[in-house]
Amino acid sequence: MKKKEYCSLGIMSGTSLDGLDFSLIKTDGKENVKNICNGYYEFDVEFRRSIKKLIKNFNTLNYKKILESSVFKKINQKFSELIIEKTIFFFSKNLIKLDDVDIVGLHGNTLIHNPNHGLSIQLGNPGLLSKNLEKLIVSNFRDNDIRNNGQGAPLVPIYHKSIFSEAGKNIMVVNIGGISNFSFLIGKRKMIASDIGPGNKLIDEFCLLNFDKSFDRNGELSAKGRIIPELIDVWKKKAFLKKSFPISFDNFYFKLKDYSDKKNKKVDVLRTLTFFSAYLIFNFQKKLNHRIDKWFFSGGGIRNHTLMRDLKDLLGEENILSTNDFGLDPFFIESQAFAYISVRTLRKLPSSFPETTGCRESDECGIIYYPS
Repeated sequence: MKKKEYCSLGIMSGTSLDGLDFSLIKTDGKENVKNICNGYYEFDVEFRRSIKKLIKNFNTLNYKKILESSVFKKINQKFSELIIEKTIFFFSKNLIKLDDVDIVGLHGNTLIHNPNHGLSIQLGNPGLLSKNLEKLIVSNFRDNDIRNNGQGAPLVPIYHKSIFSEAGKNIMVVNIGGISNFSFLIGKRKMIASDIGPGNKLIDEFCLLNFDKSFDRNGELSAKGRIIPELIDVWKKKAFLKKSFPISFDNFYFKLKDYSDKKNKKVDVLRTLTFFSAYLIFNFQKKLNHRIDKWFFSGGGIRNHTLMRDLKDLLGEENILSTNDFGLDPFFIESQAFAYISVRTLRKLPSSFPETTGCRESDECGIIYYPS
């Protein structure tokens, strides 16, 4: 299949475990990218709980036994069937023929990510999808990079480079998901990338445990609290802050018990966790020692108004831009990225690089599954 441009569907489910993001793009896998449409489909509460429990088991028990268990197989089957169902609905709703799509990039929910042990396992059966949708499916995006001595993340910087880079400008793109990560684009040629640390991860867990809410909607809860400087001083000494870039973190790396405090009001601890997520983004730039001309933010964290106010205070209000200001929906950047990376894989172009994942040499990302 040799074409100048490909129609590619990206399917992404992130660390928030809220649902599925769909993005349809047309691209040459290089500098030309046209976003066609996006869609979001929420998981029901019970299914979300079952995935959370499965992730906990993967990170505390023998993962090989879990992969062979009936529980994993049942959840993986349901997850895959849901993707097939929503894919068909997505195209029907947008009046687009599935036949017009050349390739599908699937990044399911990450169950365990431990590059030091050569592991990164995601939900989703690409073979089943390929057979049922009769499409080329690209999946297992992180495996090649980990085998190549990389961190397996972040993989989206090459997409950021294609849409945000400017000649003579230093552009910082920060995604605030469960884990925050950045892509630093130095002109049109060079890029540096890494995970940063907890974005929404600790905030969401604290809200669920203490306020029976999945997240802090618009940052309204944390806005009622006060920052506890003593806690910030303790958390600034965490070992992960001393790690060199690039680094990647599994969602399970950060445990709420290591950031809990029973002496202060719950709302004050939540306010402090929110500020800490902003501080981490402010702090990492010290390691770069580069001028930053523009900051672009994406991901679920930008909905947290308290977090974004903290970032404005730390970085300067004039520096805070959403990818919306660039004409791109901030909540679908990652699903677009995996659609884009899939085309690069099809064209045998690399998507992971020593300066973004720490791999030995640039490499293609993902395995192609064929309908036959």
